[in-house]
Amino acid sequence: MSNLNTTTGLIHKDGKFIGSSVIFPWNEDLLCLTASHNLFGKKFEHSPALENWKVVDHTGLAHPVIELVGNHEQAKEHDIIILKLDCKSALANFTCPKFCSIPKNPAHSLMFRGKYESSKTSVTHRKLTFNSDCDKIAYHFLCDVDKALLTNNTYSSGSDWLGGWSGSGLFIENHKELICAGVMTEIPNKGDDGQIQFVSVTALSALNILGIELPIMDSEELNFDAALNASSLEAIFDAIDEDAITEWENNDINKPQLDYINDKLPNVYPEDQLEKNKRHIIKKLLLGKAYITVELRNNEQLFALYKDAYRVYDLEDRNIYANDKMEARLGVTKIKNEYESYLRDCLGSVFSVSDVKLLAFYGISEWIADCSLSILGNE
Repeated sequence: MSNLNTTTGLIHKDGKFIGSSVIFPWNEDLLCLTASHNLFGKKFEHSPALENWKVVDHTGLAHPVIELVGNHEQAKEHDIIILKLDCKSALANFTCPKFCSIPKNPAHSLMFRGKYESSKTSVTHRKLTFNSDCDKIAYHFLCDVDKALLTNNTYSSGSDWLGGWSGSGLFIENHKELICAGVMTEIPNKGDDGQIQFVSVTALSALNILGIELPIMDSEELNFDAALNASSLEAIFDAIDEDAITEWENNDINKPQLDYINDKLPNVYPEDQLEKNKRHIIKKLLLGKAYITVELRNNEQLFALYKDAYRVYDLEDRNIYANDKMEARLGVTKIKNEYESYLRDCLGSVFSVSDVKLLAFYGISEWIADCSLSILGNE
């Protein structure tokens, strides 16, 4: 992602900023991918005189536009076009992203980078998610975005003040590689819907671009699992803080589970360690629930694998017979270790070590918080 800024191109006509774009090297050329209405006008009523147009890169250097590549009528219809630039620096200064169709799974976070007219610099906006295809416009789709992003401090919204965003590249945020899925074309309904419209890079196939055949993958071919797990875990750990634990404790709906936790922990820990360990148990419970809800439910294959593994192990006997707190604590640890080893055998080929450990912590915390783990003995 450190190379993202090298793909940002700002389109100028006669020195005036018009819109945003994605610039990248391809073979021996420097190319620019943007919304075609940046050059043809919003109603596609203009024929651009190329000598008036330049694209400014991330260093501030301007590259003249020397060719509108492909079928112009198709470019107007789909609102996407490739420009060939007269590169005024070394191609090595730029990064070529990969290209793919839009991933529609809501687990995939998207981001776009561009500039609007009133901002001094290019900006990156994150946490977009795919919403739906545009039924009436081929290759176009909508993404959800924080509505506050589309309103300024004077409560003007959408295209009233965000002119220049058109052509901004849409990239996949939660992947280790730099992957472009489309460019921005419109902010519908002046942003009141909290949505932005993009055109997919797959529309380039309709432009009959001679000599430029960008490889565009199907998003289903991309390996998201490792990157998804990493990004989700980071976000989940950030969210499950001390305030979240206290809120869970104070919610009446959780009282049955909290009562079980309060009932069992005195059999395991000394009195001066009860509060600390109670909060640890609750945190592991919340982390596991969040991970399963946010991450696994968005990946049907992984969720099915985990669900089947859990269902089988849930048949195991979880009674601990102990003469004192030490034996009870060792019994809890033994069950957790056995469950972790079992999960590693079942899921180790698709889950990371940290994922397996988190799921093991969640399992033991869940069993403590309901009636499926009992600690029996003299104390």
